[in-house]
Amino acid sequence: MSQLSLAVVAKGLDALLDEQMTGQARIAAHLVAAAEDQGLSPEEIISIFDAIVEKTVLDELWITDSEGVVYLTSVRGDDGTPIRFRFTDDPDEQPQASAFFPLLSAGIDSDAVITQAAQTREIDWNIFKYVGVSGIDKPRIVQVGNALAFEEQGLLNNSYASPVMTAALAAFGEADLLSSRYTSRVAEIRSVFDGVLSKQMVVQAGLIDAFISTTEAAGWSVAKTNSHLQRIVKTTPIAEIEIATTGGQVVLSSSTSPRQLRYPESLQAINVDVMDVVNHPTMAHDEDRQAEKTTTVYSPGLARIVQITTFLDDNSLVSPRFKIPKNNE
Repeated sequence: MSQLSLAVVAKGLDALLDEQMTGQARIAAHLVAAAEDQGLSPEEIISIFDAIVEKTVLDELWITDSEGVVYLTSVRGDDGTPIRFRFTDDPDEQPQASAFFPLLSAGIDSDAVITQAAQTREIDWNIFKYVGVSGIDKPRIVQVGNALAFEEQGLLNNSYASPVMTAALAAFGEADLLSSRYTSRVAEIRSVFDGVLSKQMVVQAGLIDAFISTTEAAGWSVAKTNSHLQRIVKTTPIAEIEIATTGGQVVLSSSTSPRQLRYPESLQAINVDVMDVVNHPTMAHDEDRQAEKTTTVYSPGLARIVQITTFLDDNSLVSPRFKIPKNNE
């Protein structure tokens, strides 16, 4: 039986998180632009962030002004107030955060993105993975972060095993995989990846839900909102974003030719009393089409369905078409 290198798994999972967190950061950039267009105060915007962090696996959001000063964040200090932080371009002062400073000089039409492997951050020495994008309304850094707890023994035994992979495998009960350099348990690894992907897509749906609520309050037209959804899709791995009524009628879409929601039969199983998530199976279609993953999220207070679809590269471990590479290291 073919053996899969855990180094390949580590790189694959890090790449998967890069893609999904890029989508989250990009949506957050549009959300902040819409919220400030609506005239919301920093405190009101932070409360939106808090709700998303509370309901999903996303740990942090950091939004700066044009000088790199954070004024919107979900992170609080011991006194309960938002942490004050300023990005600089000095790697000696900020080995982790300084990498994102160039985003301040990116144009609002650039759709710049910076991804970073998990590493120690300056403010508390915890292990975090960050992805940042440029602002769409003015120069700023829009950053999302995930905390990564990891098992020191696993890292000592396998120096190539990233904290990202260690945390994910441990969270899904597969930490014992780290005791070896190769594994034949590809199906179990794929299941781990699928679970990680699903949770990251729920974050995207939560951010989209907040974005739509904000655009409605700001009085945006359907055409204007759809244009933002289209820009999000063009600049992220997200393939499609659909917003629908509980009856399945699409009312907003990233597609220029909106169609019926995918998996309409799943709407019958949604619990309308709580935030409900339908995790659809990863699908591989005809050879001329990419495999895809769809997640449907229902927001009870808003009576709205958000459906996110992402296409999967055949080289991704979560894809049903994945094959162990010849250079398996």
